[in-house]
This record gives sequence, structure tokens and C-alpha cells, in this order.
Amino acid sequence: MARAKSPSRHALVDSALKLFWKRGYHRVSMGDLVRETGVSRGSLYSDFAGKEALFHACLDRYQETVVTPAFGVVETKGAGLAEVGQYLDNLLARNAAHPDANTGCLVLNTLAQITPQESDTMTRLSAHGRRLHKGLHQALWQENQKHQKLDEAEIEALARFTLISIQGLWAQSRGSSDSAALRQYCETLLSLLASRMGVEPLHGT
Repeated sequence: MARAKSPSRHALVDSALKLFWKRGYHRVSMGDLVRETGVSRGSLYSDFAGKEALFHACLDRYQETVVTPAFGVVETKGAGLAEVGQYLDNLLARNAAHPDANTGCLVLNTLAQITPQESDTMTRLSAHGRRLHKGLHQALWQENQKHQKLDEAEIEALARFTLISIQGLWAQSRGSSDSAALRQYCETLLSLLASRMGVEPLHGT
């Protein structure tokens, strides 16, 4: 007997997202997705045309439900170093709320598993990196307007440094329950950014 469809597309995608995030894209089969979502194989293929299409829907949902709630503060008008600090606080809070289920960053996890030949998926993953870089660059540029200490090339370099550092935080947080070490990482990063930009160190992060 075919399994019933799940209550909504969001519920289906959310179930698949959890599985992809936990196991990794290539380790999840269509059979796994049928069992996890409670949706028949035929219905999955009808709605998404295959595993890759479903995974792309999961990546979109990840942006909506994980990335934007955490990173959106950096993308607000007038955001500066304080908002970068708030973003890091958001990441720490998420890690503290799910210490036993923390699986790092879905995008970084997937980048470590796929090949350049999987171009459609790679394009979507690259867009995530561009989003973070754009937001960080804008926030650091805005902060720099207060003291005009850095030129554009220095801001660009600092934005890339910050992005790589945050990616390191995501990698370190995968499976980690050491919140104190993660917080120290964030405090060190913010201290370095403040020093480089000639502003007072942030407190309370």
C-alpha cells in the first residue's frame, strides 16, 4: 500500500532537510527519504523529479529557516560590527539549544561531499557563500565609516577573513557540546575585528 502524502510541502521538505543535514546528501537514498517523510516514492518523484530536486528545495528551506533567522541581522540597513556579534550570538544560541543534534552547517557539509560536476548543486552552495560575504562586507564597510581607518581592499580582505573564520566556527561546532570554547572563539574573532577597525571591543557576546 502506498504511503499517504505528508500534510504539506513544508513538512515534507523539513523532514528531508533533517535527514540530509544529519547524514549528508550522498548517504541518503530515495528509500531513506520515503521512510523519513512518510511519502511514497511515486509521490516524491511527482513532486520533485528526484533526490537532487528535493535536496535543492531543502537548501532553499535551509536559507529560510536557519540562515535568515541567524544572519538576517547582519543584512539589515545600517548593520555594523555589533550586528556581526549578534549573528555569532545567534549561532551560539542555536548550538546551546541543540547540543546533542548539532550537525554544523548544511552547506559546508555538502561542499565537502560533492564534486564540481554536480554543477546545479554547487551553484546553489556558492550562492550561500556570496550571501554571507555580501552581508559581512556591507556591515564592515558601514562600521568603517565611523573612523575611516581601512580602505576598500582592506575591508574586502577583512570580510573574507571573517567569512572563513565563521565557516571554521560552524565546522568546529559540528557535534561539539563545548559552548565555552565556541564562545571564546567568537570573542576572539570580534576582538580581532574591533582592533583591526580601530573601534572599542564589543562586550556581552
